[in-house]
Amino acid sequence: MKILIVEDNEALAQTAGWIIEMLGYDYRISLTPKAALADGEDYRPDVVMMDIGLPGMSGYDLCREMRAKPIHADAVFVAQTGWDEREHREQSAQAGFAHHLTKPVDLQTLENVLNTIAGEMHVRN
Repeated sequence: MKILIVEDNEALAQTAGWIIEMLGYDYRISLTPKAALADGEDYRPDVVMMDIGLPGMSGYDLCREMRAKPIHADAVFVAQTGWDEREHREQSAQAGFAHHLTKPVDLQTLENVLNTIAGEMHVRN
């Protein structure tokens, strides 16, 4: 399973990447919304883990823009943010995120979400 990490904090992005790799999945990091749009076209991720508070474009808007592209029709979007209020969870769902994880993300929670997505992908294919 290929996972695109969209996170403007490079240290957090790399740490998430190492964890994802440890769980047996492939990853690529995009540090800006512009990079995420380009990388999404090239990498064709199965999962997009995205921060909401990005520079220049919110994660909500970026999720909507990426989801509108046919290439991402089957991708699963996961919000990974420090914002955990109900309104943020509702905005995440409205933008097209399937999951909303709060930073710092618990390793077991991340593993459960990714394994669930992988299982659902296996059933679809």
